[in-house]
Amino acid sequence: MEGKPMMSETANPHLVHTDRFTAEAERVATLLDGLGTDDWTRPVPTCPGWTVRKVARHIGTAHRWAAAIVRSPGSEAVNPRSLDLGFPESNAGYSDWIRAGAAELAHAVREAGPDKPVWSWGPDQHARFWARRMLHETTMHGADMIMALGRTPEFDPAVAADGIDEFLTVLPSAAAFSPKIRALTGDGETLHLHATDADPASAAGERAEWLITLEPNGFRWRRAHAKGAAAVRGPVGELYLFLWRRRSPGAQEIEVLGDHVLVDHWVTNATF
Repeated sequence: MEGKPMMSETANPHLVHTDRFTAEAERVATLLDGLGTDDWTRPVPTCPGWTVRKVARHIGTAHRWAAAIVRSPGSEAVNPRSLDLGFPESNAGYSDWIRAGAAELAHAVREAGPDKPVWSWGPDQHARFWARRMLHETTMHGADMIMALGRTPEFDPAVAADGIDEFLTVLPSAAAFSPKIRALTGDGETLHLHATDADPASAAGERAEWLITLEPNGFRWRRAHAKGAAAVRGPVGELYLFLWRRRSPGAQEIEVLGDHVLVDHWVTNATF
C-alpha cells in the first residue's frame, strides 16, 4: 500500500494524528458498510471472545470516551459507563455510529488544541495523547476485523511506523493495569526491529528501525540502525502487527533472527 512520508516533527503532530485518525475511522466505517449478515457474529481470533460486532462497539465507545475526556473542564478521568453511547438498534447503523463518534472526537481534539491538560493513563497528560492513542486503537482494531474476515490488513507505512513509536512510548505506563510489563527488564539485552520496506537512505530519525534495550529498571528504545541480540524483520505494517501481538514470532510474514528466548520474553510481557 502506498503511503505518505514518515511523520515529520516539523509538521503539527496533533493535527496529523487527528487527520489520520479520521481517515482510519472512515476505513472502519466503510468496512462495516460492506459486511454481510453472518459477518457480524464472526469470532475475532486476535481478540479472543469477541465478535466483529463487539469490536465495532468497542471502537465507537472508545471514541466517545476519549472525546468526553478531552472536553472535560478538569483533568479527571471519565467513567465510560456514565456516557450515553447511543448504540445502534441494528447492524446497519454501526457504520454511521462509528462516523459520528469519530467526528465527535476529531472536533473535540481540534477545538482543545494539543496542549490542553486532560486525564490520560499514558505519559502525556494532554489532549494530543488522545488523538494519537485513538488513531492506533482504531487502526489496530480495524485490522482485527479485517483478519477475522479472512483478509490481509494493509497500513499506511507512516501510520504503522508511528504506531510502533506510540506503542513503545505508552507501554511502561500501561504497567499500572497490565503488571506483566514490569517483567521487561534485563542486563542490556537488545531487540532490533527492522522494517524491510523502509528507505535505507532516510534520516536516522525517520528510518523505520528500532532498538529496544532491556535494563534492570525497565527498557528504553530509540530509532536506530543497529545490531541487536535478537532481530525481527519484515514490512513495517507487519512489525506493527507483531508488537500488538497480532503476528506471532513464528508467522511467515516476519523473520526472527538471533535470541528467540529474548523475543519470546518480549512478546509474553509487552501486552496491554
